[in-house]
Amino acid sequence: MFDNLIRSAVLGFAVGDALGVPVEFKTREYLKTNPVNDMIGYGSHNQPPGTWSDDTSMLLCTMESLAQGYDLQNIADSFVKWFSEGYWTARGNVFDIGNTTLEAIKKLMSGVSPKESGRDDENSNGNGSLMRILPLAFTLIDKPIDVQFTIIREVSAITHAHTRSVLACLYYVRIAQSIIAGKTKFKAYEEATYL
Repeated sequence: MFDNLIRSAVLGFAVGDALGVPVEFKTREYLKTNPVNDMIGYGSHNQPPGTWSDDTSMLLCTMESLAQGYDLQNIADSFVKWFSEGYWTARGNVFDIGNTTLEAIKKLMSGVSPKESGRDDENSNGNGSLMRILPLAFTLIDKPIDVQFTIIREVSAITHAHTRSVLACLYYVRIAQSIIAGKTKFKAYEEATYL
């Protein structure tokens, strides 16, 4: 059953990402008059229907690495492989990457440790690490909260080390873990906010 939950989470993530790629950066007003009801393509990034973004690619890199055990350098290396070789991309090329993530990956490529690659200033406080953190909900589910926080902080900080980014990842993982345990989204939110 746990394997089915992982498969469902990853497929749901990739489908949602692929639905969003053609309308990334569009306004709410645009989406109200042009709702996404099917896989479309050639919008914001000029990609064919069903193409997922950097978010799914980096999530898949994280998952694959975690399947071999927790190794921060291995996760970072897989991000470099994604960026430089198109690894885990939908169509073999990287067509989108956030500025903070790009800067961190360039640091990794130059030999900077993954513990030092992510910026922690206010201006680098984006959602790039949040988009790829879901696999930790599964691998950390039985770990104490202090261990979870340490690992979540390290994985987020490969690209996004600002406290707000790290805490968002922690809350997201905790909410996902409650949903995995069969709780409603409302109960999951309540439990996550009372750590």
